[in-house]
Amino acid sequence: MKKKVLVVDDSSFARRMISDWVSADPAYELVGQATNGEEGLDMAVNLKPDLITLDVEMPKMDGLAALKQIMAKAPCHVIMVSSVTTEGADTTIRALEAGAFDFVTKPGGSNSLRITEKKDELLEKLKSARFAKLGGSTRSPVAAVAAPAASNRVVLVASSTGGPRALVSLFSAFPVGFDARILIVQHMPVGFTASLAKRLDSVGPVRVREAGQSDKVGPGEALLAPGGHHMVVERGGTIALHDGPTRNGCRPAADELFESAVKGYGSNRMGVLLPGMGHDGR
Repeated sequence: MKKKVLVVDDSSFARRMISDWVSADPAYELVGQATNGEEGLDMAVNLKPDLITLDVEMPKMDGLAALKQIMAKAPCHVIMVSSVTTEGADTTIRALEAGAFDFVTKPGGSNSLRITEKKDELLEKLKSARFAKLGGSTRSPVAAVAAPAASNRVVLVASSTGGPRALVSLFSAFPVGFDARILIVQHMPVGFTASLAKRLDSVGPVRVREAGQSDKVGPGEALLAPGGHHMVVERGGTIALHDGPTRNGCRPAADELFESAVKGYGSNRMGVLLPGMGHDGR
């Protein structure tokens, strides 16, 4: 059965491009187009789409406000379409926490021809959302267990589509005194990982920051790979960042981190795969 899709975007060019991509895919039925958040909310309530692409920056009602109303009145999977500005990144992270499934960016601005570069990514994320279960809390119901005292263990986390909400759940559940070291690769573009690190730092006792060159992660701390850079572990636990070729279509890639951790941390390591698409980290 085809999934009904609603496209909400302030930019006529982006709206037309996304609508054309959706219409050309036999898995979807385009049920409407809206130019702002108010119109998008009304159409969501009336048309009951399965999936929505929702612009972040719009007049009358922005994407974040519209998302909150949509999730309350006509819940469905929502892919946010964001600018690449710092303000856009902060708003997008809040949208993911408020229930958005994932996001894509508009490179070069709303009316830039470069938005065509995002076709495959958007369709892939719509596909992931199509098969994902709707609903669920962003906080884990599983009771957290404190790590052993003086732990030397390192937790390596790979996360992709749908991952930011899962990371919030994970970091909300850590108990006070959790002292393992944590290294995270979340598939995100440049400019968004700093906002995510700030958000994760605020939800639990584990200190989180975006990784820097020659950084080291201490007990009870977490480092998040910056967008656009692979994060690897060198001998002695020193972090190195590089902008080498993508792996599995990703940079940062979890495979880069996981493979380097074999030498950097020996046997005191554990790998965790959170929601995503593709096989990075597997």
